Amino acid sequence: MGGVATAGNAPGVSRSVVNRDTAESAAFRCLCYAAFSELMASPHEVDVRAGLLARVGLGETLDALLAEVGSAELAQLQAEYSGLFEVGSDGPPVPIREDLQTGQRAGTREDVVRFYDYFGYVLDEKFAWQPDHLSLELEFMHYLCFRESEQGEGVLSYQLAQLDFAERHLMSWVPRFAAQVEQLAPGSLYARVVAALRDFLDEDLAWQQSTISLGDIPPS
Repeated sequence: MGGVATAGNAPGVSRSVVNRDTAESAAFRCLCYAAFSELMASPHEVDVRAGLLARVGLGETLDALLAEVGSAELAQLQAEYSGLFEVGSDGPPVPIREDLQTGQRAGTREDVVRFYDYFGYVLDEKFAWQPDHLSLELEFMHYLCFRESEQGEGVLSYQLAQLDFAERHLMSWVPRFAAQVEQLAPGSLYARVVAALRDFLDEDLAWQQSTISLGDIPPS
């Protein structure tokens, strides 16, 4: 499958995971990605408040945001979400989809879908039209972390896919997205959520990169 990394798809280069305690890290990262996915989901399509309130132990900043969003009135969340991400005569003030954020760069959505298909991540028909929505990309990372936590066959592919997807997709637009939200609605609830997400992705990417070792494939 072109464009999707597995255990080692660059000629002459082998990638392996080092100093990565999967039993300790994967489950926690899985929960963090799931929480951020729910925080960034449209409150017009799904009411995640009860689930958010049930999530605890993910760190002081994230726990506080989960409690704040989980306790908010649904109408308030819908109004703030629409005002930032959905309403606008020329499109949303701040697009929450990668394809729109990157100027509809050729192949963006196709590459996202290739990742989903290759690793067996199936979108609900309701959301299939927007595979590059931030909430869905975060849910995919949650899925990859979950599969890593199972420590079954092919675990290395799931580990490497997390790094590839974060670099090629999430980090290619989320920092710009966070800056736009902060500029448009400084200090707002969603500005704080997105800022926390940006910081989490920065830290998680640095950690992932520290666990990947590159080496030449020895001659057979």
